[in-house]
Amino acid sequence: MLLKCVIIEDENHAIELLTDHIQNMPNLHLHKVYSQPITALAEITEEDRIDILFMDINMPGISGMDLAKILRPKTRFLIFTTAYHQYAVEAFELEADQYIIKPVTFPKFTVAIEKIIRKIGKVPVQPVAKSEIFIKTGVMNKIIKVSPEEVIYLEARDNYIIVHTDKDSIITYLTLKEALQTLNQLNNLVQVQKSFVIARNKIEMIEGNLIIMVKGTQIPIGNTYKKSFFDYVKNNTVVSARIKPPRPQ
Repeated sequence: MLLKCVIIEDENHAIELLTDHIQNMPNLHLHKVYSQPITALAEITEEDRIDILFMDINMPGISGMDLAKILRPKTRFLIFTTAYHQYAVEAFELEADQYIIKPVTFPKFTVAIEKIIRKIGKVPVQPVAKSEIFIKTGVMNKIIKVSPEEVIYLEARDNYIIVHTDKDSIITYLTLKEALQTLNQLNNLVQVQKSFVIARNKIEMIEGNLIIMVKGTQIPIGNTYKKSFFDYVKNNTVVSARIKPPRPQ
């Protein structure tokens, strides 16, 4: 297994260091180096079939974050190499596979590559549920820690959503789909309406087509989601064999 690598980095010493590390790994092949991010943006296509893209963040012309938004679909794996800690949350929101703080020593580099090789190995690594996730809020530079088990429901509004938890309600500019994918670590969240995703373990009761959550919030079930939701309820309802349960309206 030989993985095709591309470097986007504007500092010569960082390019030399990454080049040496790649050449010292028998399963890596350096395909191309870009010292100008704008050139990389213009030239890289999906046909390049890049396996690993190494990218700096603070670069002239366009930042690594903005560049990654465009190039992420064109590489199998993305590794940020940077001197800055503060972009880590945003990097993983862009589906970065690794985030290496400079200087990129060979031990750091090999650990990152070994994690990627395990991902593509014949025996898949089972994902570990995260006990906490950090979400950017609508307030500048404010990031809040959210524990997936504390989520009650997600509510979509205009161009933002509200994450309602046991402790607080958090406004974030994620889409409902992005929040569902990020916070569904316990496989507990389910969409019941175009604008609502609920945590099944936070349901207090169901009255007709209304779901009453903990804290008393009432959420109507959308027609599109009605069948799958009531199938879930039916499969988890204890009913005496002597009583025929009523059908939902």
